Amino acid sequence: MKASLALASLLRNRIASGELAEGAPLPVESDLEGQYGLSKPVVREALRILETEGLVEVRRGLGGGPRVRHPSMADAAKGIGVYLKIGDVHTTDVLETRDTLIGACMERLADLRDEIDLTPLEQIVEELAERVGMVEGYYLYLIEAGDVVVELGGNAVDKVLAAALGPLVAAELEGATDSVVELDKAYAVEADVAEAWAKSLRNIKAGRGRAARAAYEGSAAQIRGGLAEVAPGLTVGDLFRQSLATDPLF
Repeated sequence: MKASLALASLLRNRIASGELAEGAPLPVESDLEGQYGLSKPVVREALRILETEGLVEVRRGLGGGPRVRHPSMADAAKGIGVYLKIGDVHTTDVLETRDTLIGACMERLADLRDEIDLTPLEQIVEELAERVGMVEGYYLYLIEAGDVVVELGGNAVDKVLAAALGPLVAAELEGATDSVVELDKAYAVEADVAEAWAKSLRNIKAGRGRAARAAYEGSAAQIRGGLAEVAPGLTVGDLFRQSLATDPLF
């Protein structure tokens, strides 16, 4: 293994294990050179690798130098999102995975209903019903509803995945919304979705986890089917390339 990669791996493991706490200074370059018998360019390359990964930040000025940085949930989610773009993963796969995640969290919420304040979920379900007929923007409340379920009933990994997949799903729903021509049909779908969410909420409150999940997944399958008709074969990479074309940086 290349020496810089080996050093980066060693320091990465020390950070991941908690041996090097967040904000703690790393040994200065000269100490790392002497401790591991490496040259200055090798040490600097290893630190650049860790800085790129978000595990090290280099502070300038008095008292500066490389310090440990623990990545946030947003950092982890961003990495997953980049992978899905590069891999040209089908958007239907993204939708299905997120829907399965939300359904599982709903089922878990039914078991935890007496331990968790369901007010945020009640509020977003009510807002979904109130906004039936608002084709533009309705999808934002739909995304938020899923995020609320995961926040209330999900574990740490669930939340990272939801954070990574949410923006991709939002981009696809936005594109589908822009192409809507049959408004009456769109309104009917929104009404069905709102009622499915209300049914899921009632089942969660009653402790019927499987029924809550089934109600949600039925409406989610309906949405996926509609999106597949509008944009068959669409990939995450396609969404990214479309966004660059319509909203370039320069």
